[in-house]
Amino acid sequence: MDSYEITANAKLNLFLRVRGILPNGYHSLYSIMQEIDLADTLTINIYPELDNGFDIKCIGRNDIDPQKNLCRKARDRFFSSLRKKAGADPSVPDAKRWKKGIFPNIEIVLTKVIPSESGMGGGSSDAAATLMVLQEHFGNPFTDEELNQLAVNVGADVPFFLYGGTCLCQSVGEEISQLEPLAGIPLLIVKPSKGVSTPECFHAIDSKPLPEFDEDRYSAFIENLNNTDKTPLERFLEGKDLLTNDLEMPSLEMIPEIGNAMDLLLETRAKFSRMTGSGSAVFAMYDSEDARDAAYKTIKESQAISGCDVFVSKTI
Repeated sequence: MDSYEITANAKLNLFLRVRGILPNGYHSLYSIMQEIDLADTLTINIYPELDNGFDIKCIGRNDIDPQKNLCRKARDRFFSSLRKKAGADPSVPDAKRWKKGIFPNIEIVLTKVIPSESGMGGGSSDAAATLMVLQEHFGNPFTDEELNQLAVNVGADVPFFLYGGTCLCQSVGEEISQLEPLAGIPLLIVKPSKGVSTPECFHAIDSKPLPEFDEDRYSAFIENLNNTDKTPLERFLEGKDLLTNDLEMPSLEMIPEIGNAMDLLLETRAKFSRMTGSGSAVFAMYDSEDARDAAYKTIKESQAISGCDVFVSKTI
C-alpha cells in the first residue's frame, strides 16, 4: 500500500463577473480566486495488489453523497485519460494493464472542514488534491496542460486548485494567470445555514441583462495588483468599485441571510465584504488580526446571525 496525505485549501472569489454564455453552454467568468488557510485534509491509500476498487469515507460532515463526491469523479476521469494515453503510447509503463482498464484500488479518508454549498470550492479542492496525488503516484503521465484540461472536465473550479495562491481565472475556469500573491490578509467568513445551488443561481442570472463589463479598467486593475509597493490589502482595495459579484443578487433573493451577514460584517469595521462564488458564504477583510479577532468576538456574541458558521482565516 502507498499512502499519501494532502491538504485541500478553500478559496474565495474576491470578485466574480459573468460575461455571457459560451458555445458549449457554460458561463464565461472573470474572477480573482484566492486560496485561504481553511482546509480539508485527505489521506489517499493506493493498493497496487487490488484492482479497480474505490472507497471514500467522509469525516466531519454528513451532507455529502459519496457517490457524487468530486474525488470519485476525479479518480474516474484520471483513469479514463490514463487508459487513452496507454492506448496511444504502448511504451508507457504498465500500458497493457491500463489499456485494459485495470487500475489499483483507491481508498480516500476525507476530513471535511470547508462547508458545502458555500462558494468556497471545497469539493473542487478535494478533487484537485486527488488528481495531484494520482499524478505523482503514476509518475506524472500528463503535462501541465493535459492535467489542467482533465481538471476542468471534473469541475470549473478544479484547475485553480492545481495552482493555488492568487489567480485571475477566466472562461469556464481553465484560463488561469497567476498574480502577485495577496497573502496574509486577515479574514472572517460567515456561512449561513442554508446553501445556494450553483445551477439555480446561474439559471436566475440568465433571465436578467448582464451588468456592464469594462475590460480596460479591469485589465489596469489586474496590472496594478502586481505592484508590490503597497500591502496586499491596499493593492486590492484600489479597485474597490470593480469588486462586484454578479451572482450576489440572485443568491440574496434566495437566501436573505447572506445580506444580513454582509451588513453585520461591515458594521465590525471590515475594510471589504463580499459573497464568494454563488454563496452562501460571505467573507470580510481586515487590516489587522486584532481587528479581525475583535470582529469575531462581536459576531459570535450577536444574535443577528444565529445558526451560521463563523470561521477565522487568512489569505495564503
